[in-house]
Amino acid sequence: MQKGFILLFFSLLVETLSAQKTIGDCVSNIFISADSIRKMGKSPDIEWKSCVMGKPMQNFAAKSINDNRIEMHKLKGKIVVINFWFIDCYPCIAELPALNKLVEEYKGKDIEFLAMTWETPKRIREDFLTKYKLDFTIIPVDRNEIDKIVASGYPTTFIIDRKGIIKAAWNGGRTDEKAVIEFYEKAKPVIDELIKTE
Repeated sequence: MQKGFILLFFSLLVETLSAQKTIGDCVSNIFISADSIRKMGKSPDIEWKSCVMGKPMQNFAAKSINDNRIEMHKLKGKIVVINFWFIDCYPCIAELPALNKLVEEYKGKDIEFLAMTWETPKRIREDFLTKYKLDFTIIPVDRNEIDKIVASGYPTTFIIDRKGIIKAAWNGGRTDEKAVIEFYEKAKPVIDELIKTE
């Protein structure tokens, strides 16, 4: 009886401590020990996703490329889609049509689409926007800040509910013909469910 109680208590304690981790903890704990995780037969990406799901999105404050101030805590009450990318990332570029299709579909809805990158505003304007179209709000952020949230695999995406909680997360992408629709097909059901239930 006492042994069962101790095991139950320990299990609840582990769950509580896990729930208190921030997404920054998930990044540092999982990707720093990626080799150990692989040796246990697990995937660091799956462990990362499992860790960040249900956690509050880390707060940040930054200016968009159009000089609009964006603060995560002020976006509560809205569904937020954040895509982390960089210019030389082929899967990031390949999924642009899917990102833009999503923005077009939810135009006028209470949804924020943010594209965060460590690229400089100058490089974004000269080397990216002259060649590509991205309808997300583009936000240049210091690389060190991004590394607290994303540590492996680009693009990385979070879909966050109106309370600021991460409801979907994935990283990596494709460069084949499916890339032009895959992001849309992953994100749309999550967004539709959040719209319906909130």
